[in-house]
Amino acid sequence: MRFRASTLISAAVAALLITALPASAEESVDPCFNGKLSVQEVLDACAAFIAKGSDDNKLLIRAHSVRALGFSATGSLDKAMKEMDAAVAIDPKRANSYFMRAAGYDAKRDYAKAIADLDQAISLNDKDADYYLLRGLVHSHKNDLDKALTDLNKKVELDPKAANGYSNRGAIYRKRKEYDLSVADYSQVIKLDPETAQGYIDRGWVYVLDDDLDDAGADFDTALELQKNNAYALVGRGLVKSRKGQSTDGSADLRTAEKLEPGVFDEIRKLGVK
Repeated sequence: MRFRASTLISAAVAALLITALPASAEESVDPCFNGKLSVQEVLDACAAFIAKGSDDNKLLIRAHSVRALGFSATGSLDKAMKEMDAAVAIDPKRANSYFMRAAGYDAKRDYAKAIADLDQAISLNDKDADYYLLRGLVHSHKNDLDKALTDLNKKVELDPKAANGYSNRGAIYRKRKEYDLSVADYSQVIKLDPETAQGYIDRGWVYVLDDDLDDAGADFDTALELQKNNAYALVGRGLVKSRKGQSTDGSADLRTAEKLEPGVFDEIRKLGVK
């Protein structure tokens, strides 16, 4: 099964949740675990696996976890939460189950319960960097940027080679208008993953906010070399051109961006760009 991020759980969090699932040799045999079926077929296969019972609690937890991801992918968040409740009940000392349930609470905007579950996960395993990452994201969603920054600092400390720690911390610094620190984090993202456009786009918008149009333009140009139809990079390049007096070229980029992704201007405004 190939999970797409639902409107309920972001792509970044969905990726974390998928990697959180435990592994077992039986996965290559049972259709609940082998990843070859549609979402509905996997939901049915995992329900059958749970119904027949198993002496392996890790596999039962995994079956509930896979169903939770499947329900999230189809927009059934309440059903997903029931699966994670079941996973927690099977083994209340398994940190990953609280981590996954916290993502559901975050999607439901029940931030207090999300943080409570993440606190519990961290109390059980304080060395997993992604627990701090998700808790930082929840604090960010609450607009508690100080606590978000504390958790993202811990994520970077524990997992310094993971780009997502720097990218999410860079976003916090951007919101705090600490542009130099934000640029430094996005520069680290680019160092770790120089062939992906997103790091250049994110850094480019910080440069725009800091009125550094030359560096912003260079980043958007690089992003478009890597991903020529990226609407966010096109808006950035168009805005830079317009502000530098090249209004005709800038307008062309902006029109192309809106055709590629209607609503892109609203998303850019959320970054604080006017």
